[in-house]
Amino acid sequence: MVWGREPPAFSIGYEDPMGEIDSGFTVLFDDAPDPGDIRGEPGEDPRISWVCLGCLLDHHPEIGRGLDIARQHRVADLDEDGEWAAGDVSRLED
Repeated sequence: MVWGREPPAFSIGYEDPMGEIDSGFTVLFDDAPDPGDIRGEPGEDPRISWVCLGCLLDHHPEIGRGLDIARQHRVADLDEDGEWAAGDVSRLED
């Protein structure tokens, strides 16, 4: 699932996939909507879309390292230097 469209991607989350076509990744781009601003369900908001992981990597190869880190640590964020680093997973817990 991809939130927003305008690079750069700044955060990537990973959860176990829910099915065969689910990669488990959620990628947040610079113009990602705030969760409180979503109109209806995420799949109904035009700013949030399902994108083939291969297609996403073809268009944004710079997220590859972030995907690897997110798969291992559940969250990857861009740091101040523009490098991918393990993110704070506590924000995923409610």
